[in-house]
Amino acid sequence: MKILVTGASGVMGGYICRALLQAGHCVTSFSRSQPLVQGVQFVPGDVMDVLRLQAACRGQGAVVHLAVARFGKVSTEQLMTVNVVGTINVLEAAVRAGVRKVVYASSNAVLGFTYQKRPMMPQYFPIDESHPCEPQDAYGLSKLLSEIACKSYSDAHGIQTICLRINTNWYLDRAGAEVAVQSGGLKGITVEELWRTRYLRPIEASFDEAEWPVPGPPNPRKNLWCVTDARDGAESFRLALENQDILHEVFLINGSDTCAKVETRALVERFYPNVPIREPLPGFASLFSHQKATRMLGYKPRYTWRESEFSEWMRRQPNFL
Repeated sequence: MKILVTGASGVMGGYICRALLQAGHCVTSFSRSQPLVQGVQFVPGDVMDVLRLQAACRGQGAVVHLAVARFGKVSTEQLMTVNVVGTINVLEAAVRAGVRKVVYASSNAVLGFTYQKRPMMPQYFPIDESHPCEPQDAYGLSKLLSEIACKSYSDAHGIQTICLRINTNWYLDRAGAEVAVQSGGLKGITVEELWRTRYLRPIEASFDEAEWPVPGPPNPRKNLWCVTDARDGAESFRLALENQDILHEVFLINGSDTCAKVETRALVERFYPNVPIREPLPGFASLFSHQKATRMLGYKPRYTWRESEFSEWMRRQPNFL
């Protein structure tokens, strides 16, 4: 299949492009800068340029929409314009060019836990796609509005739109991380700096570090210890692109375990004792469910940070607990 990927030169773009190429697809990047993955064709452009975007869509079998304004890097007005209007531009260009499928990179931020300004309490565990979305920030709001736009275009035009709520990607393999640190907001740091600053931050001072150690963020007030290997996240895009049955759906995409070194039931008892538990949470089970994606897309996480090049490196660090 011929696939146009907006924002393919971003951090996650390298993983997704490699997954698609390995599956035999023909990939074209529509972005401001040249992609770093060999074998990807390049069309320079911006999702705010509707005519150029429409021209790039012609002849494509599907569009993956990754291009986004980064949280904290632009004003609220710019972020909402690029993220919401940009998504509508992609959907409109796809319809006009006769493309019948758009896979949209949404975010767990739609739920509200990632960038919460006031403390939030989950309604139940594990969290699934039926959990209320209550974003308190512009980024999460922009992603939620874009999901609504996708459904609107499916309803109005019959095009497939699949929204993948990517949940806290970690770049745990050295080969993938080497590309990631040359991309987007990570540009200019080394893999070791990425792993040390992003994944080995100390937990909050109010925690008992000896009793509740974690390798790094997110903490209980920021996305509930969720982590996803970027290779699994990329695989979800391939599965969505190859699905022929779904008209419109939203999926949580995350790993099967938490980033914590403490088992999940102990975490819940310590930090969320009053939140109802709807399903068993054995061992280090994630507090986010990917069952819908497993059932409808065939998504099954293959990787865990506990057995990765990152964890091998982490064990060699002098302050490893």
